[in-house]
Order: sequence, then C-alpha cells, then structure tokens
Amino acid sequence: MLTMNLTMVKTRLPKTELALEKAYQNCGKRSKFRKIDCQQFPDYMVRSQKDLASADNDFKNGDYYWARIKAYQALFHMLNALLVKNCGYYSKDHGCILAALLKDKIITDKIALQLHVVVEDVIKRKITSSEDAVQDIDDLRIQRNFALYQPKAWKEVTEKDIEEELRKIRNNIAILAGLL
Repeated sequence: MLTMNLTMVKTRLPKTELALEKAYQNCGKRSKFRKIDCQQFPDYMVRSQKDLASADNDFKNGDYYWARIKAYQALFHMLNALLVKNCGYYSKDHGCILAALLKDKIITDKIALQLHVVVEDVIKRKITSSEDAVQDIDDLRIQRNFALYQPKAWKEVTEKDIEEELRKIRNNIAILAGLL
C-alpha cells in the first residue's frame, strides 16, 4: 500500500502522562472543546454514517480523493460521538480529540487492541497500549492531510490504497459505535 512516509510526519500526540495533561489543557485554553448536551451524541453517529456512505459512494465512482477525506471525517464524527456521550463536549480539533480520548480514558488498552488498524502489526509488535491505537487514528488523519495538502502526490495513490483505508476506518467505526 502506498502511504505517505509517516515517520517523516510529526504527530501531535503526547507521549507521556504529563505531556497528555498539558496537551489537553492547551486544547481547553485554545477553545477546542465545546460543551454540548450529552443526549446529542446520536447526531454525531448519524453524521458519521452519512459521511461513510458518501465515502463509499465516491469510492465506487472512482473519486478516491473525496472518498479518503470523507472516510476520515466519518471517523472524526464517531470519535466526537464518544466525547459527547461520555464527557458532554465535542472537539473542533483533530489532535485535541485524540488527547481527550486518552485523557478521559474513553479508549482503554483493551479497546486499543481492537482498534489497531492493522491486525498483523498487533501480532508483530505486541501492541498493548491505547497510545498505539490512537497513533493509528492519527496516521489516518495524516493520510487525510496528505490528500488535502499534496494534490500532486495523488498520481501515485491507487484504488487499492483507498480501499484499504476505507476498510480500516469502517472497522474502527464499528468498534467505536459499540462503545456508545
């Protein structure tokens, strides 16, 4: 699968508990979280499903650019559904949503193992932490940014690349929906 070299891209994920707390606090200071009634979480689930259906439709029609972007947005909305239901707020920021999911322990280590987007990697690397699963979600964000900000690179993206990303995102959304 052709992917952007993720090792060359700086992730926004904190690596320690202290860094996580600081990142979370910084998100709050920058007004990246918005309070909302917990009962509104189904709205985010519906938006997630609609975005995913739209991504699948774009994929079938050969529009891989929008399929990738909409699939990631579907995942982002499902992550926000979890925040809304569990915490009474949503995140406007892609990095902040991940910090919140870790800080508020919405994604536990047990769930992390299920969420890990490439099962073979779980076996090879013996991944056991929520940080690894959230890194995978952040990698999907990076791929989405790759689509948005490096359009010439699309000449190298294949149907199989996007099909695999859609599969990973669908699987993650199904697992996340089970937490609601």
